[in-house]
Amino acid sequence: MLWRARLAEALDAGVRRAVTMLCAGPGWGKTALVSSWAGTRSLSGPIAWLTLDAQHDDPLAFWSDLILSLRTAGAIPPTNSIPEPPPQTVDDDRAFRRAFTAALAGLPAVTVVVLDDLHRVTDSRVLGGLADLLADLPERLRFVLISRTEPAVPLHRLRAAGHLTELRAADLAFRVEEAGELLALQGRRPARPDLAALVRRAEGWGAGLRLTAETPDGYGAVEDYLVREVLAGQPPQVRDFLLRTSVPDRVCGELADALTGQRYGHQTLERLERANVFVERIGPGRWFRYHQMFRAALRHQLALTHPETVPRLNLLAAQWYAGKGNGLTALNHAAAAEDWDFVARLVVERGLQLFASVDRADLIEVLRRIPADRFTDTAELAVSGAMLAYAEGDLDVIPQRLTRARSLLAGRDPAYRAGSDLALTVMECGAVLRRHGEMSRLTTVSSEMLDELAALRWDQVPARLQYRAIALSNKGTGLLWTGRLDHAERYLWAAASGARAAGVPLVEISAFAHLSLLAFVQGSLNGALEHVTAATDVARRIDAQHRPAVALAYLTESLIESERGRESEAEAALRRGLHALGDNPEATLAIVAVLVRARLLLDRGEPLAARSVLRRAGDEAGPRLTAPLLDRLRWLGIAETDLALSAPDAVIARYANRPALPALLPAEQVCLARAYLGAGRESAAESLLTRVRESPDRVSAVSAWILTALAADAHGRASRAGEALTRALADAEPELIRRPFRSFDAARVTVLAERQQWLTELRRPGGEGVLEEITGELPVLGAAAHTAGPLSEREMEVLQYLPTVLTAAEIAENLGISVNTVKAHMRSIYRKLGAGRRREAVVQSRQLGLL
Repeated sequence: MLWRARLAEALDAGVRRAVTMLCAGPGWGKTALVSSWAGTRSLSGPIAWLTLDAQHDDPLAFWSDLILSLRTAGAIPPTNSIPEPPPQTVDDDRAFRRAFTAALAGLPAVTVVVLDDLHRVTDSRVLGGLADLLADLPERLRFVLISRTEPAVPLHRLRAAGHLTELRAADLAFRVEEAGELLALQGRRPARPDLAALVRRAEGWGAGLRLTAETPDGYGAVEDYLVREVLAGQPPQVRDFLLRTSVPDRVCGELADALTGQRYGHQTLERLERANVFVERIGPGRWFRYHQMFRAALRHQLALTHPETVPRLNLLAAQWYAGKGNGLTALNHAAAAEDWDFVARLVVERGLQLFASVDRADLIEVLRRIPADRFTDTAELAVSGAMLAYAEGDLDVIPQRLTRARSLLAGRDPAYRAGSDLALTVMECGAVLRRHGEMSRLTTVSSEMLDELAALRWDQVPARLQYRAIALSNKGTGLLWTGRLDHAERYLWAAASGARAAGVPLVEISAFAHLSLLAFVQGSLNGALEHVTAATDVARRIDAQHRPAVALAYLTESLIESERGRESEAEAALRRGLHALGDNPEATLAIVAVLVRARLLLDRGEPLAARSVLRRAGDEAGPRLTAPLLDRLRWLGIAETDLALSAPDAVIARYANRPALPALLPAEQVCLARAYLGAGRESAAESLLTRVRESPDRVSAVSAWILTALAADAHGRASRAGEALTRALADAEPELIRRPFRSFDAARVTVLAERQQWLTELRRPGGEGVLEEITGELPVLGAAAHTAGPLSEREMEVLQYLPTVLTAAEIAENLGISVNTVKAHMRSIYRKLGAGRRREAVVQSRQLGLL
């Protein structure tokens, strides 16, 4: 017999109180536990054990055997005279109990009375007498009650007074370590994962563990035990109730009534719970569940005895759940009933929002159960087949199935086809238009869908809110790629908030991802990053970090990191994006991934490789792709590679020969201005830069100010160059913009920055600013003036150059040493003089007479 220390300790603690009750169904090891505890009990004093049965429903038998058990245990000394049980009259019975209690008042030691199988006693006289005894127990008398059901004695009073210790099924359940010890006694030592799985299946139920381990057909033995020990002992009406309500995984009173055709389902479930018939309440609500081994046994019995009712019960459950709006559970029961027409109708009504939710994988499993030859039977089945094909990447069959669905809907009454029409439109938008990149058509179809939804009621289309969120997202996506950015932002915001309210998180992720790219195109790195974070947070919450919906967020994150000069982080984000895209990405997203890759190649100084990638992307774009913004971004990428290859005339010619475009984006204007500067057309460049410098596009504004500074410096206008660079630095800092400083004639930008460094006080709170990142000079702050020792001879030589406008490189050239050595001496000078930067060092040196 297994010794369970934690429960033995609980019994030791329990018998310090008046009453300990072990209440659980059959097979939970109640009697075995108390027996093993009694045999090795550490507390002193006798234990009287009385196992009850039907004969103890008589007061005379009960009290006589109780007295006998006390005498047998040695609890009553020979000198103690206990009265005999009375004749069966109320007055004599009360007198006997008073005499009995008085006789036990002088027990020499604490005595424990174990009443096993107390559930077998139902006589009110016996239970009433026991209740009176428990309410006024002698000081040294304790009771341990073992019962399958809670006895009809006023335990609530003992509970309120703190005199009751209770052990129930949850306490008696075997833990994994205990189950291992139990099976080891039977010669079984399963691997830890197998043991844990067995404990989960048995839910810690001791009999289930033992029977599974002892017999070759363990689960068959468990079922036989439950049928004989639990089910057979119930009245016929209750047996039928249990069999029918075992079909769903959980049940409430209303669902039970739907399955049984009866009333009072909730009351029946509560009675079964109180009777410990392997029924437990789920939380504080109205739902109940059966122990999974008991539920499996009931389902098998139902299939054996009434096989014809199983599909009908599943269909009843499906209809009930559908009426309550629980689409996935309804779909599972409809599939179990093999009513494929009903399954398809549920897919149209509820399935598309599930497809965009955390339940997507479960929906796909249901769709896989539909026989393949049924996908052409009805419009709804054709839509279901298209959805399955989309999920499994079999994209070529989708148009065929959608065409079949439309032909089947053609002759249907419009009043009965609204939901199917909408589902078909959603599938067409996602699986055809977005896949091939037909953004103009996507915008038009989504607009029409929104108009149609506005005229429909919820009872006509139960998934109306979900469809609206999807349509808003599709329209916002279409508007983005067709270049209508302001309108796109409005619809994408509405889609994100609508998707969250409607419970379609994949749509919310997609909306935030497209908002992130929109913000990046508009030159707001901080805004783009906020949307990236929103998308990835939702994806992480629903374990969708590798779904295609979040891919664009990762690609935008890569662009942000590139703009901030963090090449390794940009590469990592690109890898995440490519992984999330999968094998069959939407056409627009596939091209964005190519654009990001080309940008990173350009950042690494590989313009030829970047141009090759961009040209290949243009060749691979499908003929149906209509995304003007995407085209413009690709042209912009090609133009940047041309500039990196010193081919400004190619950029000018390309923009001159392009078909009529809307106004150039700020980024396009900057690129063209760079080309004009490279071709010597400065007035044309300045005309563009004038507009961009005050643009809300911060990245382009920074770029414009840098180009202005370079142009001014080339003409010897040092003051104008300094002012422009100062503006570039000031605009770059809040958004952490770094890329333009490194990609626009980096050597000249560095020279300008070094000259500017000692003229400006620009710093970012809490760390080094962009100026220090460009020049590589990280000044030392906070040192006490001239307390770190005198300057060395070489430092004095370098100090003489600090009042000039020479850069560190020019100082190094004059002194004949390396630029890194000059910078090291400059940092040492700053530290010794307690200066924060070059200008402060000059002022401090003059005050100290060093200059």
